[in-house]
Amino acid sequence: MNKKFNKTIIILSLFIFGTYIRLSAQRIAAGGWHSLAVCTDSTVKAFGENATGQLGDNTTTDKSTPVQVSNLTGIVAVSAGGDQLEAHSMALKADGTVWAWGSNLYGGLGNGTTNSTLVPVQTLLLSDVMAISAGGWHSSALKKDSTVWTWGWNMDGQLGDGTTNDRSLPAKVNGLSGIKQIAAGTYHMLALKSDGTVWAWGDNVSGQIGNGTKTDQLTPVQVSGITDVVRIAAGRFFSLAVKSDGTVWTWGENLYGQLGNGNTTDQTTPVQVSGLTGITDAITATGAFHCLAVKNDNTVWAWGRNTYGNLGDGTTTSSSVPVKMQNASSIAGMAAGTNFSLLYKSDGTFWACGRNASGQLGDGTVLQRNTIVQATALCPIVQNVGIEQIAFRPFDVYPNPSVSGEFYITTSQFDDQNEICKIQVLNSMGEVILVNQIKIDNQATILLNLNEFSSGVYMVSIVIGEHSYFQKIIKS
Repeated sequence: MNKKFNKTIIILSLFIFGTYIRLSAQRIAAGGWHSLAVCTDSTVKAFGENATGQLGDNTTTDKSTPVQVSNLTGIVAVSAGGDQLEAHSMALKADGTVWAWGSNLYGGLGNGTTNSTLVPVQTLLLSDVMAISAGGWHSSALKKDSTVWTWGWNMDGQLGDGTTNDRSLPAKVNGLSGIKQIAAGTYHMLALKSDGTVWAWGDNVSGQIGNGTKTDQLTPVQVSGITDVVRIAAGRFFSLAVKSDGTVWTWGENLYGQLGNGNTTDQTTPVQVSGLTGITDAITATGAFHCLAVKNDNTVWAWGRNTYGNLGDGTTTSSSVPVKMQNASSIAGMAAGTNFSLLYKSDGTFWACGRNASGQLGDGTVLQRNTIVQATALCPIVQNVGIEQIAFRPFDVYPNPSVSGEFYITTSQFDDQNEICKIQVLNSMGEVILVNQIKIDNQATILLNLNEFSSGVYMVSIVIGEHSYFQKIIKS
């Protein structure tokens, strides 16, 4: 038995507690022409374009209905790259490792080679990762120590290392600290600091770096004139940020009105999206040429290119100001690709609209959809009680995943000894299923016993004083 087990063991008692906590994680992802989704059993389903093996099912055949990614379990987040061809996919495991598959032409899989693969391979040199983001042909990861790591294509400086040399292994982006969120555009990168500032690097042909120029940046620079940011997203040649006051700001290319400010003029510094407030949950998505956002009344608004019906308003008319998406309610998460949009609801159902020539909507057809339709063959999607981007978590959970359903929490890293600590376990719908209050003791190990619950993803929440800490756990 592990020596940690020799400490005092506290078993949590079970009762229902009426708290609901909602965090964010990338449960669905849209690439150029393909889609990914994390199921409630922590496996990944994929559908759409598969020319370079980006569906991960050991074939290169397009799929209009979801197929399971081979040999991949314990997944908490996904990301999809590529603009059209040469696309790749990424997945984050609960143990903090990163896995990737598909095109590896420029080293975007991060396994030290440029050989493409039809099934997942582990990205090397990475551990303790809490967020991933796939660009066009480059990839990025955010570690728990708030550092950013990049690899793959670097022609425009999107790796942030001061060069334009491609790299097939991850390396840390220097000069960045305190990062709590990352977003990879097709050719550029964004990073959100804990102080609410946004930093960017890479391609800047349309002003998507946001520093008032159109000059590529090989190392991170601060986006001008925007603070108090709580969410970022990156499109093909443009960028988006949500501020703490619920307003949305954009910069870069505006050919199709994707900046949402009522015109089609590119902007090299942030401008406010017209008439859009109350984005308090910061559920947003950027595609190649369009944007999506959920208001606090749970209505969905979209703007930009609409050639394929991807704004979901029943038309194919592009819009430079937000328009309301039809029949979209109870939205828990979104993703946007090249002219298509993906959403999932709080009941776990998956919906999509827009371009579908490769089957990327997952509804079993290749028909364009101008309003959202349900992909009924897809598994229920894991809800947004996922990894919150926290630089430091003063406890450990092991084993994770657990086959037996028994998890052990060690609290020896807590500074506030003898403080009262509330521990909760939430299911995939955000419902608290276990709760207890204990006094922190550096000799304590806490046993979480979930053997009476079904296999799936759960969240451990520890609240001490004014601080909250979270950890994803998986019963496999």
